[in-house]
Amino acid sequence: MTLSSHPIADQVYQITLSGLLTWDEFQTYLAQVESKAFASGKVRIFLYLKDFTGWESSDQWGDVSFFFRHDQDIERIAVVGDPRWQDEMQVFLFADYRQAETQFFAETDLELARAWLMS
Repeated sequence: MTLSSHPIADQVYQITLSGLLTWDEFQTYLAQVESKAFASGKVRIFLYLKDFTGWESSDQWGDVSFFFRHDQDIERIAVVGDPRWQDEMQVFLFADYRQAETQFFAETDLELARAWLMS
């Protein structure tokens, strides 16, 4: 699994997921960015699924503590990837329960996703 991120504008971060996402890698990533990303107010997230193959099987994915700690800190989430991941990604992001707007875009709509995120 490759999980990387970088700022693309003030308070806007691109997170790229490639391969199989493991719980341990995800938790390590969250610990590294949590205090930095949310230090200056609400953020917007551009989540890019590049050759993403899913999540490892683990009961730990039921831990929603990060969601409860930071739901109010995230303003918008644009997800770009293979449409086959749309429904599962909506569940993973708790899209129906978030305060933040969440929108899924096909890989061919990369620029549309960036425009929506920044609007």
